[in-house]
Amino acid sequence: MGFYEELSKYYDIVFPFDENKLNFMKKRVKGRKILDVAAGTGNYSVALAKLGYSVTAIDLDQEMIEKIHRKSRDEGVKVEAHQLDMRDIDRLNENEFNLIFCIGNSLAHLNGTAEIKDVIKKMYNLLTDGGSIIIQTVNYDRVLKYDVKELPLIDRKKSGVKFIRNYELENGKILFKTKLIINNDKIYENCIKLYPLTSRELTYILNDCGFKKVDIYGDFNEGEFSINSFPMIAVAYK
Repeated sequence: MGFYEELSKYYDIVFPFDENKLNFMKKRVKGRKILDVAAGTGNYSVALAKLGYSVTAIDLDQEMIEKIHRKSRDEGVKVEAHQLDMRDIDRLNENEFNLIFCIGNSLAHLNGTAEIKDVIKKMYNLLTDGGSIIIQTVNYDRVLKYDVKELPLIDRKKSGVKFIRNYELENGKILFKTKLIINNDKIYENCIKLYPLTSRELTYILNDCGFKKVDIYGDFNEGEFSINSFPMIAVAYK
């Protein structure tokens, strides 16, 4: 069984729903049509649909999409969910969405600034005039400056789930080595390459793609971004 297929079983335990993230999104949507890019199991898609928004969700992993379908059925709401690589979001209709969000460090899985810019330009084209995007990654300014080797351990003791995340810099990329431990018995390991996108690079790309205004935050409570912030959250307005 693949690592991400196994992770999908415990995704909501490892990454529980955060009301602050939902409130952050609600505050920035001007309209009712929303696109969730790299949606995972769709916690925020379903929550936004329950609030009356029209939500489309995409994810690369089919198991995640099936979970979104099950959750939306269980909650009695509609989420249009598709298995789709974020690099192919131009298959969706242009000028369609009032808000697009891509959280959970998903953008860092792309292969460098050229590919990131291409995806962000496609997001720009999918937005209505006055629409916005929200992008959240790890704060790689901090990771690079302090040579961070690991992220905080995620330990869900009640559920018997641990998630270990280590970093290793190699040729301008980060080797993201993860270990999912279930009941101190089953261990699933994975290693993928991430691009350490800095705040300066992301701001430049967003401006170059045509966004009129870019705000950078250090958390979903709208805290000021600094070198010591753990996440980097960018909001850009078309």
